[in-house]
Amino acid sequence: MIIGLTGSYCSGKDAIAKYICEKYGYIHYSLSDIIREMMGKTNTELVRENLIIFGTKLREKSGNGILAKKVLEKINANGKYCITSIRHPDEVGELRRRKDFILINVNAPQLVRFKRMQKRKRLGDPNTLEKFIELENKELQTEGSGQQLKKTADMADINFVNDSNDIRYLRTAIERLLLNIKCY
Repeated sequence: MIIGLTGSYCSGKDAIAKYICEKYGYIHYSLSDIIREMMGKTNTELVRENLIIFGTKLREKSGNGILAKKVLEKINANGKYCITSIRHPDEVGELRRRKDFILINVNAPQLVRFKRMQKRKRLGDPNTLEKFIELENKELQTEGSGQQLKKTADMADINFVNDSNDIRYLRTAIERLLLNIKCY
């Protein structure tokens, strides 16, 4: 079983993946981590803007589904996996080659997500709401090799709103979601 999580920046994809992995034994892969690994070999600063640029160039060179192909090379047919940071329709297409793939779009209001980002203090995160919105808009393009988050979200089998910062509420909502898709 592969549970794919796409969604807007700081919507809670990794928190959801962490819970699913800890409670149900899924293995987590992030397509962004693949970019980070590759960038680390080039001494490029690991900030969000560089991730977007590097990912776009990688897709231009190797095809828009390259990140999904790379993660599929790491997994076996009978395992349970949670894959996050799916940001291009061709990545979804590659993952859908597996019949046991389900895509969940995770979202939350923009201000909630900005406050989460400020709280986590990741290197390279924007300092202002304006910069946050500017970078987010770069993820919404609708053609080419860059991130196409809107089109990717539109391909989701399920939409999940994560607008609470209460971890107990989130866990309960995840349990309901997993029960509905029968992926224990």
